[in-house]
Amino acid sequence: MSHISLKHRIGLVYVPGALPCFEDFGGLPTDIVKEDGLVDGRPASEVLDMLIIPGGSLIESGSIRGALAREIIKMADKGKYLFGICAGFQALGKCTDTGRLSPIPIIKIGLGLLDVEFEPLICTDRVKATIIGESFITANVGSEVTGFHCHTYGRIILGKNAKPIMISHVNRVNYRRKPQDLISGVTNREGNITGVLVHGLLDENPNLVENVIKSLDIKTEELQRIKMANSTLKAKLKSEIGVSTGLEIKSYTPSSNSPRGVIFTATESGVGKTFILAGVAGALKRRGINVSVLKVGGDIRDIVPSLYLIKEPMRPYSSIRLGNSGWSPITEVVKAATRDYELLLIEGAMGDFTGLLNTAEEHPFSTLEVALTLNIPVIIVVACDKGGLEGAIMDAVNHVDALNRMGVHVAGVIFNKVRLSYMTNDLQLLVEKTLYIRNVELLGIIPRLDVEARGAIPEVEIRYEEFGAMALEVAEKFIETEKILRIAKPLMIEPLNFGNVIEKFKKMLLSPPRFTVVDGEG
Repeated sequence: MSHISLKHRIGLVYVPGALPCFEDFGGLPTDIVKEDGLVDGRPASEVLDMLIIPGGSLIESGSIRGALAREIIKMADKGKYLFGICAGFQALGKCTDTGRLSPIPIIKIGLGLLDVEFEPLICTDRVKATIIGESFITANVGSEVTGFHCHTYGRIILGKNAKPIMISHVNRVNYRRKPQDLISGVTNREGNITGVLVHGLLDENPNLVENVIKSLDIKTEELQRIKMANSTLKAKLKSEIGVSTGLEIKSYTPSSNSPRGVIFTATESGVGKTFILAGVAGALKRRGINVSVLKVGGDIRDIVPSLYLIKEPMRPYSSIRLGNSGWSPITEVVKAATRDYELLLIEGAMGDFTGLLNTAEEHPFSTLEVALTLNIPVIIVVACDKGGLEGAIMDAVNHVDALNRMGVHVAGVIFNKVRLSYMTNDLQLLVEKTLYIRNVELLGIIPRLDVEARGAIPEVEIRYEEFGAMALEVAEKFIETEKILRIAKPLMIEPLNFGNVIEKFKKMLLSPPRFTVVDGEG
């Protein structure tokens, strides 16, 4: 931002796969650094005093390379400050094993500026962390800070030159409740290169921002100029869908309608609702809709591809608590989210009924219960891969009928992974009529795509730029996003007796069928 005179300039890496708006980084970044490693045409190592490397799919995408990698190494050699968060931390390390679902390790090499290696370990908790060592960001050993984890490769193996500075107190790892303390921050011996797994540290802990300001010797008057430059930078970042796509977002005009929402659920896990939701969110954001995405349950990684496209941060209310999994109770989510956004797209957890009969957990513990509590419509995503189109139609009909009997308003269905050569005009008309008599709209028929390779699907080395671009293209081509806007309704908390919901479900299961199919004549 050369038009603002700054003594100290703080860069933010802006390359495909990075999450430059996942958090605000304490309002400190003044400049972006792309693949060429330049800032206003000059080498970043000559211009910047500090560089922030955000989270994302940087390791999977291999985005930290070439000129950018050389400039980062030059900054380290000059004793300038480097701060890597999650994937940015991994990029600063020696290597990361990304082969979580592979029979053998898949090793990605980092810059080697921090003497650490990473192995798979999933954690998506909001956490408290204790400072155990000093760096240019951390001081006051023994103090406590807050933030959140959102990683797949979080097991840190320390080398002899790595100095731990932070321990997170987590409750769940690898999808299971297993409270433990994990090293989540490391610095080099000189203290100028720091990596953390905890997101949101600079936003939630003003004392850490003060440490950075003190380390850089930033005066009060200059800090105000930095904040002004950051505000301009943030507006620029948020004007584009994704990173370095060239796809502009239309300016946002506030709607006079109450904040509205819709839940995307599924007949089962793995049908593609994360992919579809990302595309829908991106398509609506590109039109200028003030949209964000929430997740039912604790695995917030599912909504990161959406946030990558729409350039919105992960917030404390982004995860709706189910039992002991997730962040915020429904009432708190509604109060906060409807203040910030015009439209909320909510991704359900697994299948729509999954967890309902679990009596060992506190309820709500299913997407069904969340839908009833929020009193908003749902859209069902159905895959046509395992049972073909016929099986998908039956899945859709059965779930629509069951959800309607439970009191949920099913407003639309999206069929995914369809062999379009099989979907004739007559078959599509049959599908539309089948849904129409149930007062449900067909919102999309998405063809089977070649997304089975590593890097194109969640859980398997996802690359956000590739995943997001494909999702956006599919949504704009095959999904009726205008109808989704019309379907969404204001969020209104409906007090529920969850015990009654469970009993109603059991009674439905034990009730006789509403019709009998008779073969032959008569």
